[in-house]
Amino acid sequence: MTQSGTKEAFERVQAAFRGHQTLQLIYLGLELGLLESLRSQPATPDALAAALSLHPPYVRVWCEVGTAFGVLAVDDAGRYRLAAGMDTVLLDADHPRFVGAFVRGFMTFLADDFARYPDAFKHGHIHAFHQHGEAFSAWVSNVTHPMQRLVAGKILPDQFGSGLQAGIDVLDIGCGAGQFVFKLAALYPNSRFTGVDADPHGIELAQRAAAINGMGDRTRFIHTGGETMPFENAFDLAVMFEVLHELPVEVRPAVMRAAYRALRLGGALFILDETWADDPRQLVEPAYHMSVLVQFSELLWGNVVYTQDQQTRLLTEAGFVDLQRGDLGGTFTLITARK
Repeated sequence: MTQSGTKEAFERVQAAFRGHQTLQLIYLGLELGLLESLRSQPATPDALAAALSLHPPYVRVWCEVGTAFGVLAVDDAGRYRLAAGMDTVLLDADHPRFVGAFVRGFMTFLADDFARYPDAFKHGHIHAFHQHGEAFSAWVSNVTHPMQRLVAGKILPDQFGSGLQAGIDVLDIGCGAGQFVFKLAALYPNSRFTGVDADPHGIELAQRAAAINGMGDRTRFIHTGGETMPFENAFDLAVMFEVLHELPVEVRPAVMRAAYRALRLGGALFILDETWADDPRQLVEPAYHMSVLVQFSELLWGNVVYTQDQQTRLLTEAGFVDLQRGDLGGTFTLITARK
């Protein structure tokens, strides 16, 4: 390798170290209330430490390193504040670009998963989604909350708004803790919603939330895998929100056939998911950044992100027609198909 190649490789790895430490710094800021406090008002490290009952020397280093990493900014009086935009992406849970919940999960749940990777690579072990427990299921709902709001309030209405307003039957395949169902039910009071999921923790959370929120009359949640759904000609719209890549590959054809049976003639299937590149060399392109992140961080769950050809073949072999593809933010794939 040339000297310039070695230098570039070193700088890439060094940048990765810096990125990982940035996540650690943000995680501490979220867990200890440092970021929330600085959002309220700028403060010196000593004042910040006193307000939160933290060790002043550690807080001072956190502030200074946070400035070096671009998370914080400091004024001439030595008072620190959040850098421009950080309040939105780290603390505003309703904004589509909110990543605070992801940072928390990356440093906890996903860190635990990564510790299992060496053994999994040797033996092919899988630690499936539903094996992670109730707290993990709740975290996944929080991570996807901003995008769920966008899809429920903007993307779906653009295609199915008149039907949702008038009143239709909607099936959420892989509903998790039911947050997407609840958002839809709140926006479209004339429609009826059913959620199914193989994760017992998610279904239990959804059923409890439905009872607490008084939505039991228009929502129901059933613990079943998509491949064993018992419905036939029962729904006008089926949705799969960040679910396709999480289905075990061996059951995907059965899930699609069951989804097809569940829909009434002319009914629609809506999918939001990632798409893998046909050529690995394409994965460096921005359009695949989320796909790469998802595929590697969810590898232990048994998840596999499909290519466009694989997605199309899966749907057409189940009987779906009139496939339409779009994207969300140039990163996520949107697919609609009809029965």
